[in-house]
Formats: sequence, structure tokens, C-alpha cells
Amino acid sequence: MNRLQKANEYIQNNKMKTTNRPYFHFSPEIGWMNDPNGFSFHKGKYHLFYQYYPYDIVWNDMHWGHASTEDFITWEYLPVALANDKAYDANGCFSGSAIEKDGKLYLMYTAHIDPNLGFDKDESQIFERQAIAVSEDGVNFKKYELNPVIGEKQLPDGYLICDFRDPKVMEVDGVYYCVLSVRNKERRGEIIMFKSNDLLEWHFHSSIYQSKFEENTLLECPDLFSINGRDVLLFSEMPCDPIYQQEKQNTTSYVIGKMDFEQGVFTAEHKGLLDHGQTFYAPQSTEGKNSERLLIGWMHRWHQTMPPKEYGFNGMMSIPRELLIKNNQLIQSAFIDHEAHFTAMFSRDAIKLQNETVEISGEGIGYLTLSVPRGSNTFTVELNKDDEKSTKITVDAQNNSISYNSDYGNQGLITIHDAFKSDINKIELYIDLHSIELFINGGEKVATFTAYYQNKGKNISLSSNDNIELKNVRFKAFRG
Repeated sequence: MNRLQKANEYIQNNKMKTTNRPYFHFSPEIGWMNDPNGFSFHKGKYHLFYQYYPYDIVWNDMHWGHASTEDFITWEYLPVALANDKAYDANGCFSGSAIEKDGKLYLMYTAHIDPNLGFDKDESQIFERQAIAVSEDGVNFKKYELNPVIGEKQLPDGYLICDFRDPKVMEVDGVYYCVLSVRNKERRGEIIMFKSNDLLEWHFHSSIYQSKFEENTLLECPDLFSINGRDVLLFSEMPCDPIYQQEKQNTTSYVIGKMDFEQGVFTAEHKGLLDHGQTFYAPQSTEGKNSERLLIGWMHRWHQTMPPKEYGFNGMMSIPRELLIKNNQLIQSAFIDHEAHFTAMFSRDAIKLQNETVEISGEGIGYLTLSVPRGSNTFTVELNKDDEKSTKITVDAQNNSISYNSDYGNQGLITIHDAFKSDINKIELYIDLHSIELFINGGEKVATFTAYYQNKGKNISLSSNDNIELKNVRFKAFRG
């Protein structure tokens, strides 16, 4: 039995054992999941591939899981697309992307070699090269017989093959380009670009973005796309070496600028943080059905407590976000159909708070929105609430500050401040079994939080020690 057959049979025979999966955030049928891969719209459906290890809830030999959807709520789980079954990818099929060409779906991924599988790292034994797999039907993939297509021969001097991964492929005016993450010989992160006429034969084109030496940063999972004539480069940032783990968090950033593909030059104009929480990483975008730019990311807090083993799964994706540019800033709004999947449970045009608590709902799972009038005082939204515990989101409208503190998951106090171009005027919260996604001012800022704590409370309430009136308070429960 080959590795693909083994993985698919294991999933079918064991997937019924998983429990406590989220309601409207994508999760694997069973096992471990991380980075979204190959996010694409192909033949009328959105396809999501993902880093996958079906046999346990911890990271190990990376496969590519695969699912498709039309609404991002109802998913069809498809057979595992890739397994590490070749000499060049023996220790993992790492992250990559998908692109359609001549009606076929091409996957480009990082073929990973590390005989120690990262647990006793020896960089001299680690090789990351780029490989291709092709499908006629979008489900069954065949690896290209001349893989890998980008390796030592194509990688210029000055870069380390041990950290060379995450290809994101795009087509511009009939030419294919690929951005890749790489570590340079100064041991810092850089994003480089390759060029091809046929997706199979690639040549180094240029270096388009470099982290500063003093930032002590490695860049991962680059993505490059255009919105209304502006170019956007995404990448995830992590410590370049273990000694910097205490000073550098894993985050995801965006840079708005201008990409000259012919010359291979990216001119950066504005950098921002894509998510202000601590549980959003390795996002990938695609052009949607109606030419929207859609984004989905992995919701995971580094070094957090894992889910209980009896859950049988580990990993969730964010809800998809539509991206726009406004006032030189990336705006993210939830791309989800409220009317089809959420039912109105609470609706008040105004709620006055003064040293009191108002109960909104006992449903727990759903969508909460409210408006904050100009000049408002401080108030707190409590989620996952029972008699003793809750998740508190405190909004200090006068000082344009929002803080998050939860009794679940030991995340500690997280504060968002000095980051708003305008007063805080609107709060939106998507609340699922293990996650909260917070959208501020229609997506001017977003923050994502996760906790796999069992038996959270279900009540939702508003409270304030000041005199305040909130407007347009609405709660919709998720109904599937």
C-alpha cells in the first residue's frame, strides 16, 4: 500500500472518533493541520489544501490535505492530494500554492529533506527544493517526473538551501512568477522571485524584499497579488534563530507597494500588521469567483496548550476575509453569508449601561456586532461566560484601545492601541467553539484568538462602570 492509500484509508476508518470540532471554522477530519496551501478557485469551487498529518494531533511528516467548498461553511473532504513518497520529499511535502493552466490544476510545493525531522536540527542535512504535481480532475495528482524544478542549480550563491520554501505562483501577462521564502547567509529572511514560461523550467529573477539584520527575523509563506492597481506582499515573520524567541513573536505582515515584474523590483510604500492577535499565521490568498481577493489563515497560537488528545484533531482555519485597500491600509472584512447561516437572536437599537451588566445571549456560538458612539467611555464584552470564567474584551473608546483577556487558554492580556486611523466606532465578533475573530471599524484592524479549553461557558453580556449607550447591538446564532 502506498502512502496516499494508507493516509486515506486511515482517515476513513478513524474520522468518526474526532469530537469538539468547530462549527463554522474549517478543521481537519482527523489529525494535525497547519498552513493553508493551494487556496484557489477552480472549476466553480474553492479548493483548500493544507499541511496535514492525519495520524496524530502533533506535527510530523507533512502531507497535503484537500477539501472544497462553495460557501466556506459546508466542505467536501477530498482524498489526500500529496504524501511524502519520493526520495526528494521523503520528510515532508511542505507548503506551496496552486494555479490553473490549460484546464489542469498545478501544485507547487516544497520538497523537504531532513533525516532528523527537525528534532535534532543539523542544517547540513536539510534540503528544501520546489516540486510540481499536476491534476486533470483537480483531485488526483501526479508528481512531475523531473522534480524538483527549483533546487541548488537555480538558487544563487548567498542563500541557504536548508530554509528555502513556500512557493506562491502567479501568472502575469502570460509569464509565470513564483515568490519564495529563503534564509540568506546572514541568517536573516528574504523573499526572492523566480520566472518561468511553462511552470516546469524556472530561472532566478530577483530578490524583492529583505528583512533588516537587526530585526532578527525569518520570513515565511510569501504571497504577492494586486488590488485595484496596488501590489500587496504578505509574509509571516518568526525568530530567525531560537535565541530570539523571547523577543520576536510569530506574526503576519503586509506591505503595500509597486511590483515591476519585468525588472523584478518591488518598491515598498507602507507596512502593516495583518492580525493583532497571537493566533493567525501563514495566510494565503486567491482571486475569488467574482474577482475578489480572498484570504484564509491558520489559527494557531505558538507554544500553546494543545487540544485534549481525545478531540482527535488539532488546527483550524480562519473564516475567509475579503481584502481591500483604503487610505493606504489593508482592510479585511469577513467573507461569509450571514443570512444563510446565522439566525437573529437579539436586536436592540440602543443599550444604556451604567454600573450594570446586560445579558445578550446564552447561545455562545455566532456573530455579535455593535456600534460605539463618538466620545463613549469604557465597556466590556464578555464571551464564553459562566459563573466563574469568561473571555473579556474591553473597549476604551476615549483612548482608542482594546484589550483581550481570557480565563481560558492562559494567553494573558493582549492590548491593541495606537493603531487606529479613526475613533473606534464598530465592533464585530465571530465566536466559535475554540476561537474568536474580532473585526474593528469594518476591518480596519483584526485580531484572532484561540483556546481549546473544554466546557467553556455560553453566555454573552455587556457591562460598564461608566455611563455609556451602545447602538445597533445585534447577535445572530450560528445555525449551519
